[in-house]
This record gives sequence, C-alpha cells and structure tokens, in this order.
Amino acid sequence: AIDTTSIQLQKPIARLVIKDLIKGDGANEELALRLAKDRDSWKEKISNLVSLLKNMSNLSECQVTMLSYRQILLDKITDFKTTKQKRQAAYDRYYKIKYREYSIDYDVKLTSGEKVAFIKADLSNLRTQMEMLQSHIDYYQECMKTCDNLAFAIRNRIRLDDEQQ
Repeated sequence: AIDTTSIQLQKPIARLVIKDLIKGDGANEELALRLAKDRDSWKEKISNLVSLLKNMSNLSECQVTMLSYRQILLDKITDFKTTKQKRQAAYDRYYKIKYREYSIDYDVKLTSGEKVAFIKADLSNLRTQMEMLQSHIDYYQECMKTCDNLAFAIRNRIRLDDEQQ
C-alpha cells in the first residue's frame, strides 16, 4: 500500500527546513570540493618529491622539502583533528537538544529507536562533515608515511651511489 498521507508544514517552518537542507548540503559540497582540491595539491607535491630522487644532485633539495612537507602535514593533521573535535562537540550538543525536543516537544510519542533515527537524520550533514574530516586526516597520515618512506629512499639512493663509485 502506498502512503498518501500529506505533511503540511507552516510556511515559516517549511522555509527553515528547506533552507537548512540546502545550506547543509551546500556546505558539505563546498567542503568536499576544498578537500579534493587539497588532496590533488598534495598528490602533486609528493609526486614532484619522488621525481627528485632520480638525480643525485637533487637529493638534498628533496630531503629538505620532504622534511618541510612532513611538518606542514603534521600541523594540518593537528588542525583537522581540532576541527573534527569541535564538530563532534557540536554534534553531541545538538543530539541532546534534539533528543529533548523529540521526547518532550514533539506532537507524536516516539519510541527510542524512532527518536534516534530522527536525530540521526537531522544531524546527518554534521556527521558527514566529521566523516569527511576523518577521511582527510587519514589521507594526511598516509602522506606523512610516504614522506617517511622517501627518507629511507633517499638514504638507500645515497648508499647505492656510494657503492657504485
């Protein structure tokens, strides 16, 4: 059977709901684009570092740049973790507010599972942002591992060159 029940929201509330949905989705899209642009930038930086390994005369530049990038990544990881923790705190506050709203102020009595489902739906944009931030933190950590591996590659490249001479 098809549910044909219509939901009528008062106009100011309907506008707020629609505005919140558009704003939330737009903010997530903007964040996704910024993070993708940043990943592309780091991919290019790391690729350039790897290409410097080909020539012995570039190894010192490669090593200095790699150490600089490693520190920048460490700072970015810290910043992103702080931002994620702030978003988590906001999520927890809103969760509490929404739970109270659905428990006390909502017109229909909801089960605990229904309250949780409604709250998760209400806070899905914030949860998505936290997941995107965590994904980016993971990406930065992998870039740091690549930089660490480059340090070993530089050492091995120097050792090979010494053995060949």
